[in-house]
Amino acid sequence: MSRRTAELLGKSPESVNLIVLHLGNGASASAVAGGVCRDTSMGLTPLEGLVMGTRSGDLDPAVLTHLHRVGGLSMDEIDDLLNRRSGLLGLCGDNDMREVTRRMAEGDARATLAFEVYIHRLRKYIGGYTAVLGRVDALVFTAGVGENSVQVRAAATEGLGGLGMVLDPVLNAARSREPRVVSAAGSRVAVAVVPTDEELEIARQTFAALPRG
Repeated sequence: MSRRTAELLGKSPESVNLIVLHLGNGASASAVAGGVCRDTSMGLTPLEGLVMGTRSGDLDPAVLTHLHRVGGLSMDEIDDLLNRRSGLLGLCGDNDMREVTRRMAEGDARATLAFEVYIHRLRKYIGGYTAVLGRVDALVFTAGVGENSVQVRAAATEGLGGLGMVLDPVLNAARSREPRVVSAAGSRVAVAVVPTDEELEIARQTFAALPRG
């Protein structure tokens, strides 16, 4: 993402600071300074961080002991609950953002709550990583939800003009499979949509690790 976004901006990866939002059924936020990831929302496992399709994201650690002591759940049951039955699925019964936004448009209260919690966590990380980096050149949306959900990008950046992030609603609504900038002309921070290709990156890094000669 840092390489492709730098190319999109006409700069070198070493010269740009990025906040990358990888939003799929699993999701993460990363603070990337000069091509090096300085912080990520993921911890020991992908469970930490953002609200995801079925994962809870950030929780008070005492939730685990509460679920065990008061709820009577075993550690295996808690692991299954937080990884496979939480997140959007736990909040509204659907883990597909397309279905969540469809239901929200119809006035579904649970879907609206799930969307608002999801967006709140996103905005919290955007603000936090702006502080971590000090200077942000681009906010990057990628993966299935990040690349395709007009509503998520609009809600996540709403009111962030103070951080220099201003979305262009027309550019944001335009569909494309190509990397593109969707921020307004006067936005101090570029807002970009960059398709991800994890398999290609795995292949590149594997090839780089192979012995030569």
